[in-house]
Amino acid sequence: MGRTRIHLTETIRAPLQLVFDRISDHEDMRNWPGVSDCRLVAEGQPRNGIGAVRAVKARGLTLHEKVVSFDPPDGFDYTIVKGLPVDHLGQVRLSEAGDQTRIDWTVEMSSRIPLLAQLVGMILKRGLPSALAHFKRETERAAR
Repeated sequence: MGRTRIHLTETIRAPLQLVFDRISDHEDMRNWPGVSDCRLVAEGQPRNGIGAVRAVKARGLTLHEKVVSFDPPDGFDYTIVKGLPVDHLGQVRLSEAGDQTRIDWTVEMSSRIPLLAQLVGMILKRGLPSALAHFKRETERAAR
């Protein structure tokens, strides 16, 4: 079984609550580089919280990701429930760093299909940094 793990960090000059509100806004992901559309297909508790399912279209695939843990303003966890034959857990953790907010984003996945998790991991390693850089620019702009 193939496994992969990706961990990225970013520090944003914006308050923790603002960063959380924006990063947990699933529908706003449609504006991220590499994402052609993102919509909420099932509301959670609260709306973007536990049980929420977002359909993310990127690179020709549509993935359904479900929020499985929601802890405002400290972070959330999500998993792919449709679109790829992988066992997946994404974890977004936020913490205050002075007057800034640090994002720690970890994705772990495995698949019984040889090399699939590693291939998806390589794609994420290329795309997620530019998405986070975009998120940082837009969130810092909103914080001004």
